[in-house]
Amino acid sequence: MRSAFVAAAVLAIALVAPSFSSAGNNVRLSNDNATGDYISLYTQNTGTAYDDPTLQECRVSHGRQNEPAVAINPRNPSVILGSSNDYCGVYQPAGAAVQTPIGPIWLGYYRSQDGGATFRSSLVPGYPDDTSPYAALAHIRTASSGDPVIAWDNHGRAFFGSESSDDPAGTKKTFGDVWVAVFDNPAGETGATSNDGKRFVRSELVAQGSSAPNLLGKFNDKTAIEADRSGSSCDGNVYFAWSRFTGNGGVAIYFSRSTDHGASWSSPKKLSSATDVQFPDISVTGNGHVYVTWRTFMAKKHDTDSVQITKSVDCGAT
Repeated sequence: MRSAFVAAAVLAIALVAPSFSSAGNNVRLSNDNATGDYISLYTQNTGTAYDDPTLQECRVSHGRQNEPAVAINPRNPSVILGSSNDYCGVYQPAGAAVQTPIGPIWLGYYRSQDGGATFRSSLVPGYPDDTSPYAALAHIRTASSGDPVIAWDNHGRAFFGSESSDDPAGTKKTFGDVWVAVFDNPAGETGATSNDGKRFVRSELVAQGSSAPNLLGKFNDKTAIEADRSGSSCDGNVYFAWSRFTGNGGVAIYFSRSTDHGASWSSPKKLSSATDVQFPDISVTGNGHVYVTWRTFMAKKHDTDSVQITKSVDCGAT
């Protein structure tokens, strides 16, 4: 009887065992060794030629990238956007007589329209020597930026969240703004979905940091972003969360929302009560409820190591 039971159990496991496909070949998102890459997004969208020293350096430097993010278009899974801390403009190419920093660390913009088989790479507009017409649409203040997070809505828009590390005044002090870049379909929501998230619309500041040495000022970091795709009354809202470091004064989780597709952002709202918290994450359920989680560390006796959660049932308003 026992052997029959075991045999039946093995058969049941075999029937429900998942199938796994073999991994495909690795694909580069940042093609700094390919002809025709690191072309300005302004040129890619308008056909008008534009170039600058940072993009020229990115094509030949073989600079490193880290902290990547990737998101698939919910309207067309063949369209994939990626980003990273892209160092392509930072150093002279290998073999140069002097290896000195010449450009910024910035957000990469990597785009695939064939399901990830190939990517074309560029930079999110607004880096320091960007003088293209898109630069005027980047309402940010920073000398470098990174730590990308990406979200799509259901209307052809993509949102890139970032934190700013370096003082635009050129000092060695930390800075700590957080901001969000918006990309849409050049033909609007009814345009071909293969063009979703292609045109740069704007970058807007969400929360300001303060210039101070050694993270002793107000420094915003550890970002998370999500968009409502529920079809509810909250559909299209964009939600952004981050950790705010205040020197020796502890860390808190803050939250902001946009109800106009990233054109403006609500005043930052503090979500946490513990003194050492990081790594927020955001989820939106099918009814438009917003959940934010974060990690709490045991910094003081009344704190415990835990994952905490808070919920909004009014589209992130409270």
